[in-house]
Amino acid sequence: MANTSQDVLSAFLTAEIKVEKPVSIPRLGVELIVKALDGKTIGKINEQSTHYVVRGSKREPQLDEQKFGGLLIASACTNISFGDPQMLERYSASDAGDCVQKALLAGEMAKLTKEIMKISGFEDFNDQIEEAKN
Repeated sequence: MANTSQDVLSAFLTAEIKVEKPVSIPRLGVELIVKALDGKTIGKINEQSTHYVVRGSKREPQLDEQKFGGLLIASACTNISFGDPQMLERYSASDAGDCVQKALLAGEMAKLTKEIMKISGFEDFNDQIEEAKN
């Protein structure tokens, strides 16, 4: 299937930039609306979630997957602010990412993270996590 440059240009010019998806959280009886995130935002979250460990004479990056997931969800949810003062107080959280980790169960976080990554163009989330670790 060969696309002409006009076909490609037309696809970009008519593409929907704002991609959102509802994700059901049965325990709470609500749907959280998540939006696609761009590479710059995901890169910033990756940077915030990475710390370095010293092994021998080398400093190696290590991704904190829980922190990554919390910040990712906090950034992508459009119908709730996990940084809302009431939320932070209720869950004794230091920031929005910490609040996500305390307010949601592990499976709920995994479900949301998977959907956010999928609508952001990453079809295989596990491969993306492995790539982010390296």
